[in-house]
Amino acid sequence: MHWDAVFGPRRQVDLPTYAFQRQRYWMDFLAGQDTADVAAAGLSAPGHPLLGAAVDRPGTDEVVFTGLWSLRTHDWLADHTVFGAVVVPATAHLDLALSVGDRVGCATVEELSLEVP
Repeated sequence: MHWDAVFGPRRQVDLPTYAFQRQRYWMDFLAGQDTADVAAAGLSAPGHPLLGAAVDRPGTDEVVFTGLWSLRTHDWLADHTVFGAVVVPATAHLDLALSVGDRVGCATVEELSLEVP
């Protein structure tokens, strides 16, 4: 196939002779920050290290909590692997339930069952 027939005439450019080692070309969204400013988006910060934001659902008594967990932001998760897969420990789920419950007016956890890690 003749590429000139498909794309028309083109100019040649020299490629770098070294690897791109001096400058990163990828965006680092979380570089230098542990959490985002959720207030700028109209959300409230829940005050828990595993939760990033909380938002009241309009017209209901419901509150949605959200967070972003990764080995980059929570490196201690790497200590909790089962058969090569990282799992969140049950105590973290309990701590989240207690923190969220306290925020919405439910001070105790009567029962917590985890079916799948």
